[in-house]
Amino acid sequence: MSESGWLSQDLSPDDTLKALYEFTDAVYHARTADEIYASALDAITLTLRCERASILLFDGDGIMQFVAWRGLSDRYRERLAGHTPWTPADEDPPPIFVPDIRETNEPDWIKDEISSEGIVSLGFVPLTLEGRVIGKFMTYYAQRQDFESRSISLAVTIARQLGFSIGRARAEASREAALLEVQRSEARFRQMTEEAPVMIWMSNPQGHCEQLNRLARDFWGVAEDGLDQFDWAGTIHPEDSASVLAQMGQAIAGAHPVNVRGRYRNREGDWRLLQTEARPRYSADGSFLGMIGVNVDITEQETISRQRELMLAELNHRVKNTLAVVQAIAQQTFKADRDLATVATFLGRLRVLARAHDILSGVRWESTPLQDLVRDVLAGVPSSRGTIMIDGPAFLLPPKQALAVALALHELQTNALKYGALSVEGGTVSLAWKPDAEGRLEILWQERGGPPVAQPARRGFGTLMLEQGLVTELNGAAKLDFQPGGLVCRIEAACEGTRL
Repeated sequence: MSESGWLSQDLSPDDTLKALYEFTDAVYHARTADEIYASALDAITLTLRCERASILLFDGDGIMQFVAWRGLSDRYRERLAGHTPWTPADEDPPPIFVPDIRETNEPDWIKDEISSEGIVSLGFVPLTLEGRVIGKFMTYYAQRQDFESRSISLAVTIARQLGFSIGRARAEASREAALLEVQRSEARFRQMTEEAPVMIWMSNPQGHCEQLNRLARDFWGVAEDGLDQFDWAGTIHPEDSASVLAQMGQAIAGAHPVNVRGRYRNREGDWRLLQTEARPRYSADGSFLGMIGVNVDITEQETISRQRELMLAELNHRVKNTLAVVQAIAQQTFKADRDLATVATFLGRLRVLARAHDILSGVRWESTPLQDLVRDVLAGVPSSRGTIMIDGPAFLLPPKQALAVALALHELQTNALKYGALSVEGGTVSLAWKPDAEGRLEILWQERGGPPVAQPARRGFGTLMLEQGLVTELNGAAKLDFQPGGLVCRIEAACEGTRL
């Protein structure tokens, strides 16, 4: 190779076209990036008549790194990695050819490294993908070169084909990675559905099962390859069949989910109660594909629930009978003194217990709405005897606290009717409650417009129950303040309830 002309020993036009064709065919059939790089280096060194060449690509941090090379030392690659005239943001830059590295403005250390490798002339040819630089290929010469336009065009042609091939390889790698992830996701999903603790199923538009997970197949005794012969509708209890199928049909017609219960015969021939939640599924064009859903065997839960209902009914019956017996005993015991205030007070407390019991029975001895309890206990106040104003958020009380609050409010109401604001026309009572930030419930009873109030000379049962009984029942306290303008009672309880 002479110093005056690059590629003076150039291939003939036919040989050049043949080399380019072989390069194009090789990268088209290449299976890996390394095969593409090897074919490209063959074409570069052959058609551009250089003994040494390299391919570099930007890494994830935007640093140019050697990915393939010929005739370069480890030191040279280590020292010159990252050196590039372009950035990943550059668009379609022209190639750069350096006749003599010593005649450039590069730093001395770069000139020294290149010269020590025996390189005089270099070619920087950008590799682009969709118009942006992704890397470059380099040609190296031991003698000065004057680069001709025809050879520069040849280098650009190779670079374009190489950039396109790298892009295609990356796209194929991404596709294969995505396909592998889909396969892994499908495997994970299948494992999840197979091992799920509920029955999972999917039907086709005709209602036949397309898929049953392991638990569903075990329930009905169906083999995985026998789904096309399985008729799930035939296993529904005759008394439930019409209702279940009708609700399924309504869900399909209305394109909405369905929640339905029904008895089904399992593989042993036993009837089991299943809770089914299902929804229609559709294709991208809106075509109905079938239903997908889950079945949960709730036979034991339903049995326990029925037993609980029976026990609660029996408990309610016994408590009501007990209260009736106590009331009858009291009436017979105090028959001669039936008009005494103490007897009326005792019987009134029994009636409050009975009403509170009825409320708790209505909610199955679970949490009771405080506002409902208040209205029921205070419902017996005549409109001519004053007004009770109620204010507070929706709040649920557990049974123990509900009974204690009911008795406390009854004592306050009874006292107000006898001696306080409700004993005269125009008197008012304000009853408010709120949970505070420290997790306690505060109930405030405040009377106004009644007779002047004074501290009582003795402490009756009602006062003792309010100030001492609530400490145990509510894990709190009650404070009675006999102000001249009206009684004020402040009740604080540990907030075991729930604000709605």
